[in-house]
Amino acid sequence: MSVSIPSYRHHRPSDQTVVTLNAHDFYLSKWKMAESRQEYDRLIAEWISNGRRLPQTAPDAELSLAELAGSYLDYAVEYYVNDGVTISEYNCISNALKPQHQLYSRILH
Repeated sequence: MSVSIPSYRHHRPSDQTVVTLNAHDFYLSKWKMAESRQEYDRLIAEWISNGRRLPQTAPDAELSLAELAGSYLDYAVEYYVNDGVTISEYNCISNALKPQHQLYSRILH
């Protein structure tokens, strides 16, 4: 039995993209924006790679990836300092986290 790929749909009241996976609606970025298409593609890829099931998460996991990255950057800005000046490693870490923030900032993990 073949299961079709859930559709990329418009949620008109919020003007967001919505996709339904295993009877759960996921609201993504603004309708038809490149960001919403990227979020949709990532979500579908994760869903398929998990056997067309939603990933299992711990019930007490209420920290978003954006919050986790922000907390780490708060730590890193103080840790990666030499003689009172932030060193280049902090900029490398900040730049490395940008794609993850763009893709996962709305997802609780």
